[in-house]
Amino acid sequence: MALRRLTRAIALTAIVVTAATVYAPPAQASLLGGIGHIIGGVLEVPRAILVGTFTGFAIVGTAFGALAGVVNGTGMVARGALEVVGAAIPIAAKLAPLIPVFL
Repeated sequence: MALRRLTRAIALTAIVVTAATVYAPPAQASLLGGIGHIIGGVLEVPRAILVGTFTGFAIVGTAFGALAGVVNGTGMVARGALEVVGAAIPIAAKLAPLIPVFL
């Protein structure tokens, strides 16, 4: 019985992933772009600190780099989150008929 459920779950997952990649390419591109912005926003703080440290005075450059990194990183994470939410709605609308009601 457990093997049957596992097989059914794997098959359903494969169908959902295939449908997401085949039926919603613009939304998927926006979803991946949003994830990229979120990851870039998190990595923006150390990047800006390093840029500020190596291009300016050590202490002042580090402080202003950290400030710029936090501001830019927050904006990038917010933009990525909005893109992910905006892309999830069309993907969910296209995948809803494929998900069985009894799950």
